[in-house]
Amino acid sequence: MKANKKRIVLSALSLVLVFCLLAGGTMAWFTDTEKVAGNFSAGILDIEVNPDPENGNFTTTKPMEFKNLRPMLLKNFDKELVEYDEATETFADVNNLENNNQDPENYPEDNLPIYFRPVRVENRGTLPIYIHLGMNATGKEDCTEPVLYGDNKYEIDQDLYKDKPCENTLEDALKIFVYKKDGDTWTRLENINLNKETATSNEKICYDPTDIIGANEEVTYIIGGYLPPEAGNEYQGQHYHGALEVWARQVDQGPYDHGNTGEDPEFITVDVPTTLIDVTVPGTGEIVEENLIIPMKFEKGTTQATSEEVESQIRQFLETYTHEGQAYDYAGSYAPPTFGIVDNGDGTYSADLGETYEILRIDVSPRG
Repeated sequence: MKANKKRIVLSALSLVLVFCLLAGGTMAWFTDTEKVAGNFSAGILDIEVNPDPENGNFTTTKPMEFKNLRPMLLKNFDKELVEYDEATETFADVNNLENNNQDPENYPEDNLPIYFRPVRVENRGTLPIYIHLGMNATGKEDCTEPVLYGDNKYEIDQDLYKDKPCENTLEDALKIFVYKKDGDTWTRLENINLNKETATSNEKICYDPTDIIGANEEVTYIIGGYLPPEAGNEYQGQHYHGALEVWARQVDQGPYDHGNTGEDPEFITVDVPTTLIDVTVPGTGEIVEENLIIPMKFEKGTTQATSEEVESQIRQFLETYTHEGQAYDYAGSYAPPTFGIVDNGDGTYSADLGETYEILRIDVSPRG
């Protein structure tokens, strides 16, 4: 009997040990936690313009110098533009008198005609862009032009009077062309004249290329200053001073479009910052999306958007809008959906919502 008692006690102790091991096993799973940082940064629009690519350094302050222009036939003018020199990787010989059978030795070395200047635009930002090229006369206060004396036909005397302050007199005759690389040759873009004063009704006074310039990419155009054969003696020694303006915007907006005449389009686009609020959620509602940009179109010249116009365009926008697979219907607004329209002066327009409302709050309800 004693032996049996010992076996029972041992068995009981064994069961206790087994249960203890099982209990310990259910608590011994390995666990671990890691954190991954989330960093958000906005893109950058940043362009540099270099009117003198052969020196290799970008600068937007060095002027393009065109000098010793002469009236000539357009077909002969185009001939004096030579191609980019692949061997030397330079535009040093972009002007070539010999193409019109003229000897450069007949000109003073420091006053050779320069009708063409390359302009290189580099996208130094992180976003792809569209660009716009335009020219505006600026005048030059520290510059003088000769006062020519004579009958304007046979006799010219430039030493009779002192020079006069520069009045951009050449503006009335000069045409400013844009050339683009087409394969291995440079082609003058038809019906583009950047000088507003001499542009005809079928000439556009700006150039809005449809080519995208990617981040860290660049493009080169050539600007040409042309005097037509009709330019008379009254333009000898006269000047034109202007600023070549290069604008850039993100590709989501599409290429610039200033119409066939170079003027602003019939309609303008205003990017309106908006926050959508789902008002069906009890309490104060729930934000569907913040800082949503809604592009709205208005007739050119509009300075104040009416609530009817804004509401109509919001409804149109919501017809195709979805957020995380959910569509929404217009349900009103926190305040009258109206705003002023501000011309930024660079082809873009902004919504002026006033000091009270920095962003347009729109109430919506889930559709379906």
